[in-house]
Amino acid sequence: MSDEIRSEVRRIVPALTDDRYKGQSGKIAVLGGCAEYTGAPYFAAFAALAVGADLSHVFCSTSAAPVIKQYSPDLLVHPYFMQTADLLQHMRASPPAGGSMGDAAAAQQDAAAAQAAAAAAHVAEATAEVEGWFNRLDCLVVGPGLGRDPLLLDIARAVILRARAAKIPLVLDGDGLFLVAREPDLVAGYTNCVLTPNLNEFRRLASTLGVSLHGPNNDRSSKLVEVTAHLRGPTLVSKGPVDAICDGKVTMICNASGGAKRCGSQGDILAGTIATFIAWTLAFLDSARQSAEEVVILPEINPMVLASYGACLVTRTAAAYAFASRKRAMVASDMLAQLGSAMEMLFDTAGGGAGGGAGTGAATGGGQGQGIMQAHTAAGSGGGGS
Repeated sequence: MSDEIRSEVRRIVPALTDDRYKGQSGKIAVLGGCAEYTGAPYFAAFAALAVGADLSHVFCSTSAAPVIKQYSPDLLVHPYFMQTADLLQHMRASPPAGGSMGDAAAAQQDAAAAQAAAAAAHVAEATAEVEGWFNRLDCLVVGPGLGRDPLLLDIARAVILRARAAKIPLVLDGDGLFLVAREPDLVAGYTNCVLTPNLNEFRRLASTLGVSLHGPNNDRSSKLVEVTAHLRGPTLVSKGPVDAICDGKVTMICNASGGAKRCGSQGDILAGTIATFIAWTLAFLDSARQSAEEVVILPEINPMVLASYGACLVTRTAAAYAFASRKRAMVASDMLAQLGSAMEMLFDTAGGGAGGGAGTGAATGGGQGQGIMQAHTAAGSGGGGS
């Protein structure tokens, strides 16, 4: 079955041909990055480019932007967000006219009200800035390096809701998962969404949803199905010694060899890679629906599941290559450098050896026209629920 799934993934990886234009191979964005954490959004955004996306954006705090820009000139970095400390400094620099002349308690209430109003105004402004890019994005990753600053969390929450309303595919990782564990309804029922919890993040999410991880039937797969069933739509990628991918109906296991070194930011790299594969999968489905050729497919693999499997396979392979070269010295940057080699080995994208993607025929590279995606091209949605 794994060879069959890999063949399906190969079909959705866009071929490298001379007639493609900028943006056709994917336009990805990452919402994350604060004063404390600048590496995570960089790794997620650059991973998207390293596996083959054309454009990658980072929406981040004003303090994080100059650092992320220095990491790479290839990323489009947008410093739209203030953190709470920035907001308070801005308010001190521009105090409101007048003010309460009463006691200290009244003055504190006035200050708190003014801060709440300023925060709400900034959340609205920052959310509108990100929303203005929605029609130029194929997928949005929320969470890498976001941190726990209340103002940034409020902005991320608002952007998730706007993205969902606009049917933008989402990948939630890191502190994006903290938001979901706190408020599962943010993504409940939304099928165009992938969550990527590690073990601790999965425990937190399961606890919020009332899924016990103790007692009988405590195997990982059954608990993954339970959590996914409670969410009624999103696909979960449960990261661990093997990656378990589940949408509540189908569970796939990616057990390809990875590196024995578990360095930081591997999950960020996976999040950016998943976003790119989602963009390719949905572009392939859209191309198939517009094609005059009939696409014959094996039933019922959710496009989010297929995209996640492909991304897990590439990320694990890149980790194995990096570890083989660097051993104990392996770091996340070594994985970034191996993503292109992993793509070539797995899917042979150079010179048109891969499958469709946007702008190519739906049956290209399809292995006698057979594939797992027929039900989804026929449905006309590509997994787009709201």
